[in-house]
Amino acid sequence: MIKHLKVPESEAQNAKDFLDSIGALNTDFLPSKEDGSILWPLNFDVEGELVELEGIPVTNVSRDYRRKLPNKFRDVSPRAFDIFGEIAIIKLPEEIHKFSEPIAMALIQSNPNVTKVALDLGVKGPYRIRELKLIGGESGFVTTHKENGLKFKLDISKVYFSPRLAMERQRLSRLVVPEERILDAFAGAAPFSITLAKSGGKVTAVDANPETEMWAEENFNLNLIPRSDYEFICSKIEDTIENLSAYDRIIMNNPTKSLDYVNLLTPLLRRGGVIHFYCILPRDQTDVLLSTFGPEFELTFMREVHPYSPTTSMMVFDMKKN
Repeated sequence: MIKHLKVPESEAQNAKDFLDSIGALNTDFLPSKEDGSILWPLNFDVEGELVELEGIPVTNVSRDYRRKLPNKFRDVSPRAFDIFGEIAIIKLPEEIHKFSEPIAMALIQSNPNVTKVALDLGVKGPYRIRELKLIGGESGFVTTHKENGLKFKLDISKVYFSPRLAMERQRLSRLVVPEERILDAFAGAAPFSITLAKSGGKVTAVDANPETEMWAEENFNLNLIPRSDYEFICSKIEDTIENLSAYDRIIMNNPTKSLDYVNLLTPLLRRGGVIHFYCILPRDQTDVLLSTFGPEFELTFMREVHPYSPTTSMMVFDMKKN
């Protein structure tokens, strides 16, 4: 029996793209159709409605790169990896780093859209940038990533971007009311800002990394967002707080440090507005976070975005100010 993610047919393609981007889509099996829903076969559990079915094997060659590897390190090589544009980004146990080149070659041979492979050495520094080491393909980390009908071009080694948040960006885009004012407090290259501006929001994007401004401006232009619908401020959020006004929606996507900014940013939210708060928490400590916001805030939505470690998860909380 194979676990499947069940989604409405209208969301099938977006769900497939998301599962494929995090390595969760089991390409050894075909999707199933049931009562207006599509069921995508999984390599591992994800958030959503999961159903166990007898898998329908595909008849073509598997895209599981591990089948091309020697037995001695096939089982310890992870199935999951991120894809940003044409670059596959993979984490490997330290004991098999010496086998990174054949692993990269197997990945490229198994995935026709991948031309480069980078080893993820962890998110580091004040700007939350992944330290990447190229282990396959030509040099350079600039590429264009497609997501939810939008394009994002950037140097993934210099600017933070998480393909795993594609489903979150799509979810928020459906909540935006035209002309509402939005603050993206830790914007990176502005994928949230661009997605929400495309849905009609008036966006202020803030990020301290000097590299982000150039890529954000390019991507606003690439996605035909008029200059009147956004502004980008290259600054730490605490250093520009006096220049900001009141907002209907605030995005706080700084998972390891968001709690430090709750008291700073909540006064900027209008009554009836919502903060989308992303943080990394032990799975049994959500009550601690809710108490941080105070009695004027109401939890309207919560979910696990993805596992972060064996004991913690990246969570999102939608907090409405009453």
